[in-house]
Amino acid sequence: MDSPFSECLNSSYTPSDAEIPLIKALIQQKLDVLGSIDKEIKDLEDSLAALKARRKVNKTFIRKHQALIAPIKLLPPDILSTMFLACLPVIDCTEAAMTPNHPAVVISQVCRQWRQLAFDTPLLWSRIQLILPNVSYNPYYPPDEAERMNGETAALFDSVVQRLFNATTIWLSRSKGCPLSIFMEASESIAGGLDRLQLRTLEGSVLTGLGKLVSLLLCESKRWEQVRFKFAIVGNNPESPLSQLLFLTPRDVPILRKASIVISPLEILLDLPINPSVGSEPTRFWDGISMGTIHGQALQSLTLACPKNATKLKALRVNWAGLTELSLRPYTLNFGRKGITYLTADEALTLLSLCPNLKRCNLALGNGSLPSDWGAPSAWDPSTTPLLAPVRDDRPLCRLPHLHSLFLRDDRIRADSLASALDLPALRSFTQICQDQVVWNTVPLVEWVQRFGHTITSIDYKHDGVPQHTVERCLEELPNLISLTIRSPFLRGWGTIPVLGTAGDDSFLRRLTPKMTEDGDTVAVAPGCLCPKLENLALSSFLYSAPNHLVFSEESVLEFLTSRAKASSTAVPEGSRVSKLRYVCVRFVKPRVTDIEQELSRRGFNLEGFVGEWNYPDRTWPCSYLQTPEISDLAMDEFSKDSTLLDSY
Repeated sequence: MDSPFSECLNSSYTPSDAEIPLIKALIQQKLDVLGSIDKEIKDLEDSLAALKARRKVNKTFIRKHQALIAPIKLLPPDILSTMFLACLPVIDCTEAAMTPNHPAVVISQVCRQWRQLAFDTPLLWSRIQLILPNVSYNPYYPPDEAERMNGETAALFDSVVQRLFNATTIWLSRSKGCPLSIFMEASESIAGGLDRLQLRTLEGSVLTGLGKLVSLLLCESKRWEQVRFKFAIVGNNPESPLSQLLFLTPRDVPILRKASIVISPLEILLDLPINPSVGSEPTRFWDGISMGTIHGQALQSLTLACPKNATKLKALRVNWAGLTELSLRPYTLNFGRKGITYLTADEALTLLSLCPNLKRCNLALGNGSLPSDWGAPSAWDPSTTPLLAPVRDDRPLCRLPHLHSLFLRDDRIRADSLASALDLPALRSFTQICQDQVVWNTVPLVEWVQRFGHTITSIDYKHDGVPQHTVERCLEELPNLISLTIRSPFLRGWGTIPVLGTAGDDSFLRRLTPKMTEDGDTVAVAPGCLCPKLENLALSSFLYSAPNHLVFSEESVLEFLTSRAKASSTAVPEGSRVSKLRYVCVRFVKPRVTDIEQELSRRGFNLEGFVGEWNYPDRTWPCSYLQTPEISDLAMDEFSKDSTLLDSY
């Protein structure tokens, strides 16, 4: 901008007395111009604000009129209520908590019509989730401080109970007369039961609060359709409010269809120590206890994880013939240790013979001793660890014509004797989790595969110390296998030790890699490839804390994937064609060098419909894309995803 003083600006020049009035006049002139500009800006801003206000009014007008013709307004109430039910989370997740954030509550606050429809949809309020906090206490507080802390803890617990009581009352009212699904997790212990004095101090508040909630549920027991209880209780305590939920009569629960009861016995946590050397458990508290709640004739699915003396067949008058799902699992002691496993092979066979209509079964098998985490030797020793008692030779063959899914947890045993006594013509999915290493050159999986391999389509297996050639021999007997999960490393041979960080497992992957020959447009697959129908493959412990893993090189995985893709193409004759892979999970021996997804695309692998999960030794979070599908049904005690739906305010 021109000025008579341009050459003097930004310098040490000092104007004369005659120049000062001229400079002031120039400044005033520009101040007037600046004021004029500010006025224009304000006028423009006012015009812009007016335009924005007009735009907002018109936008609101459009939005409200568009809402009048929104397609969702044309949906009939039954379709709309079905959509409401689809918004509900599974019953045991955080989102299912009965709070103002529950989806049912949010839906009921959208508009008057939706609110009324939500109230007229009782299934929207038919699931009750009650998760009570464990009361903790620091035994090292001074007496005066302890009394104050006890009071504050009791008041806090009471406030939680009152909130749950109010919410449950609302849920029960709005669910009207429809069947209920209940998930309750609670403990009658105080600070883990490690101090009897603190138990006496706070147990009044805890037991009273639990009693309020239990009474509310008992009043509606005739509407129970599904229950899932996770309790920490004392077996013989007559004042136990939680026990009242277990000791109902069949007439009290006429429509109970699905029950899952997981009990941690608190007598173990109190001043009643267990002697690991004799494998004892709190028999005098649980012997002869009969949980009448599960004796109803409508029961179809049963999960029990509690002391073995509470699951004796003489005490359980369950309608075994009506069960289609059965799960007997180890209960949990303090510090996360497992209690005594449930059944010997002979006991398991007796139980299974009572359940001819089973479709899914989950059993924990053992020899009656405590597991190795009590301090027993981890390696098998015939002088310290007895084998599982074999099934008697005179037992008749047990036929289960409908059983398609079998899950076995084996505790330091040989479970192959059970396989020889079963007839399972419909078996499709087999899972076996063994706690200890293979003993005496025996692998329990072998006999199961030999007997049922022609029907099995899914295998999930964990047993440390199985030689690779034995696993390959089993896979040769599984021509229809679609899903394979191996959770433990191989041995190179009998008497060897698994070594972490070697790429020796690549040879196993090569047995799953088809060999092909090309002659012009004709592609042939050579015989000898294992599992030609394989679609889902997981070779990982799934736990970073596991001491050993199956590990592979990136190149062997890429070769496996691309060869399988070529062998599944339409260019291969149908008789020798393999199935297309849908899911693969592997662990690599070295840190990442190659982007597997990009390299697969470069090699022409079609990623559409494929899920890959790659685990590297640097312990970065597994790289996964798309959604990992379920390979095996491990959670036998979970509510079915299609069962009736959840809770809210």
